[in-house]
Amino acid sequence: MGINTFDPRTKLALGVMGIATILITGDTWPLVVELCLIFTGLFLVKGAKPMRALKLILPLVGLVFVIGIISFPPETAVKLALRLFNLLAVSALFFQAMDPAELGDGFRKIGFPYEFSFILTTSLRYVPLIGRRIRLIMDAQRARGIDLRPRIRNIPRFLALLMPLLVQAFVLAEQLAMAMESRGFARKGRTFRRQYRITPKEYIIMALALGILVIFFAWQKGWWAP
Repeated sequence: MGINTFDPRTKLALGVMGIATILITGDTWPLVVELCLIFTGLFLVKGAKPMRALKLILPLVGLVFVIGIISFPPETAVKLALRLFNLLAVSALFFQAMDPAELGDGFRKIGFPYEFSFILTTSLRYVPLIGRRIRLIMDAQRARGIDLRPRIRNIPRFLALLMPLLVQAFVLAEQLAMAMESRGFARKGRTFRRQYRITPKEYIIMALALGILVIFFAWQKGWWAP
């Protein structure tokens, strides 16, 4: 029974506890240990693509580290960079283990309104779609001889990317609105496509994770020393 088979509420609880653990970590070596655990999780989760996620994370983490080196002592800069990297990496692990539909169902099971879960899942699904549209527009404009590479001299040419993208975004929004209206979006009494149930094993895992979080928090605050 892998994490991919867990109930969405279990995944949400574990994700929140993972983020809380990173936020309360104050020393460098626990952050390094957390980083190793996250890397292990990224490779264990079925379908995970850690290298692609790291390519998006590393530039931002590097920028934070450079700013930290300029503004703070080196140890503080390392902590800031590690904490940011861990937060982004655990978020990547969370989204690798849960697709948008499961995420929306999880929030609905907790008690959030359907409109909130719909907005959340739609935005997550549209991010990769917009990314593909951007690549297609850039390829089309490059075929016309328009250089859209990220260079200062190319800034005036970015309108050749932004205007078609804006038009396509409006078209997608109109198509979505028509689809929602035709399917009776405002209708009450919606049901779930899948039946979810938290198993006793998942309750035990969440209880253990919560206990570890409480002990770690007490240790970080100096209330309890191992």
